[in-house]
Amino acid sequence: MKWIKRILLFIVIVIVLALIIAIFLPSKYSVERSVLINAKEGKIMSQIVDLKKWDYWSPWKPQDTASIYKYNDTIGVGASMEWKGEIVGEGKLRLTEIIPMKSISYILNFVEPFESTSNGSFDLENDKNGLKVTWKDEGTLSWPMGRWMGVIMNFDKQMGPDFEKGLLLLKERVEKMHDYSYDIFEKTVEAQTIAGIREKINSGDISKALAVKYGTIMSFVAKNGAKCTGSPMAITMAWDSLTWDFVAAIPIDKEIASGGKIKVEKSYAGKVIYIRYKGAYNKTYNAYMDMAAYVKENNLTEVGGPWEVYITDPMTEPDTSKWITEIYFPIK
Repeated sequence: MKWIKRILLFIVIVIVLALIIAIFLPSKYSVERSVLINAKEGKIMSQIVDLKKWDYWSPWKPQDTASIYKYNDTIGVGASMEWKGEIVGEGKLRLTEIIPMKSISYILNFVEPFESTSNGSFDLENDKNGLKVTWKDEGTLSWPMGRWMGVIMNFDKQMGPDFEKGLLLLKERVEKMHDYSYDIFEKTVEAQTIAGIREKINSGDISKALAVKYGTIMSFVAKNGAKCTGSPMAITMAWDSLTWDFVAAIPIDKEIASGGKIKVEKSYAGKVIYIRYKGAYNKTYNAYMDMAAYVKENNLTEVGGPWEVYITDPMTEPDTSKWITEIYFPIK
């Protein structure tokens, strides 16, 4: 029995010593790495404020391809992602503050392999050789287990190489990216009932042809007891330098029977990218080039023809610089 008491006493002494020593161990940890990137602030921040774009440069995604990630629909402050996997554990990250062209802050909560909370940031600073991007993460270590875990794990040695890898992947991505002239957004659109006419015309006849088609559609809709409920739109079916195959359409409030050249149907429903373009209709080339580049860089696939929605009525606003057009690409 004496040896059992001695073992128990020894265990108690070890536990007490561990608790006492833990008082003097570091109560916080900090990890920080930097990289120089030859790109504008906006291009870099666009890859961080949209958490879905972390897929392209995150150092952890390739480590655990079977892990499951979930995102909310927010970009910027309030955006969050959750994950669960055998290697990456289980946790959640949420963006908490954005200072335009300066910094992006987040809070990181881990559930597994152990519970912890830390605060991190991406800070941008001009440097003579480029833009210095610094990734930081700081956390508090609970007493006593967290503090001993800090000694065993050495967060700087564990996380530092991952930060370095992620920053290099971010650098590689943004330095190869297209220089965008427009902000591009992703969203999901619902189907609308539309009345439309399909036509193939010479490129030089676009303005006149659209005006005629929309007049015909509005007259048809009114005669059939329906109402137009949205701005006119044009859906591209095919095009080249000489001709344009398109559907001129207008959303309406209810389904009515098709008649003659006018077909009543449902519009596309699903994921899209879109631009809110401002200017003359014949100067949208750069907007389309931006959207095509976005599709390529984000590994997206177009699933139909693009369409334009003409928000501004040229009959009431003669200044073309004030015309607003929404351009949509259906994607998956």
